[in-house]
Amino acid sequence: MPSTYTASDNEFATASGANLNYNSDWSRFDGAPSNTSNLTITSNEGDLDPNTFETGETYDLKWEGDGGGAIEDAVVIRSDYLGSEQGIIVFEGTNSATGAIAHIVWTPSVDLESWYHSNGGDTYNQPGFWTSNQDGDDFQFACYGKGTMIETPDGPRLVETLRAGDFVLTLDHGPQEILWTHVGDQPLGDADLQSKPVLIGAGALGNNRPTRDLIVSPMHRILVGGHGQVETVFGRECLAPAKALTGLPGIRFMNGKREITWVHFACAHHEVVVANGCISESLLLGPMALQSLTQNERAQVIQLFGNIHPQKKPLNGHAARKCLGVGPVRRRIEAQRNRKKLRMKQKSKRRDVVRSADGYRAKLAGPMPSKQHRPDLRL
Repeated sequence: MPSTYTASDNEFATASGANLNYNSDWSRFDGAPSNTSNLTITSNEGDLDPNTFETGETYDLKWEGDGGGAIEDAVVIRSDYLGSEQGIIVFEGTNSATGAIAHIVWTPSVDLESWYHSNGGDTYNQPGFWTSNQDGDDFQFACYGKGTMIETPDGPRLVETLRAGDFVLTLDHGPQEILWTHVGDQPLGDADLQSKPVLIGAGALGNNRPTRDLIVSPMHRILVGGHGQVETVFGRECLAPAKALTGLPGIRFMNGKREITWVHFACAHHEVVVANGCISESLLLGPMALQSLTQNERAQVIQLFGNIHPQKKPLNGHAARKCLGVGPVRRRIEAQRNRKKLRMKQKSKRRDVVRSADGYRAKLAGPMPSKQHRPDLRL
């Protein structure tokens, strides 16, 4: 069944005509986001996971205002995750109202109107936006795989058995009540590798972190830089998307997985919890998480947590830690790997120098006399 997403008027804008592809990889705004309104984005029949907004996927768009119209099968040409339920998504397609190609830039949970004016946007000057991925990081939902053991005051429990009213142990606030849970099946047959579940092998993050293999969705955030989890790479505690950690030994995409049951749970606040001995996150109920739910589920969540914040902040507060994007995490891991290679190379070079010096000294000393010709040093 197709899903429909509604963008806030201050979170989208258009590019068309001479502003389209103004440079090789960016377009200019047609005008301020306030010049357009009422953007709806509808997934196509057969899209198994419409809330991922992967590059190459298609959606039907409609909007009003300057240059308003509709695009059938608009292609996602950019999908960057910014952290804490924020993203930048760019669509491309032919506007049926004008017959011309247009770009629609949508920034979930980011005030594009303010950004536009802060970057010099006015009647005579139009800033630009990138039209290709800058972070290699598609916008997605976050979940635990069925079978994950969550720490509770009564000991570990299977995540799929948790219900509203149960308590989980949290790193920051002790036992906290679960207010809402969700379970759903996802076919994975046509999903690309970057959208497949991520397996974090036992001990891959540090000693007994996790204690057993953990399966999470690609954008599920894992604590790094503390509590024995990847502390040599990250200097302080942050939350990193699981897919960004696949450069570490023991962490990989589950390419052969054909289907999976996902489970997630939300507390009154975004919490840091323990899953299979791994320090991870509970659900952060941001705008994109809400839009991926059915109408009845969304109404239930809003009844539990309160209405949507005017500035589109998550219903259960701010993120428990700073959230890093995929690109920065991967670059930091790569930098650490390069430093390690350099240290090993320098160490090897020092060993070669020592061996060379030892060989030179031995050559100067000449051969040791044999036992029968050795002088008698006894007095």
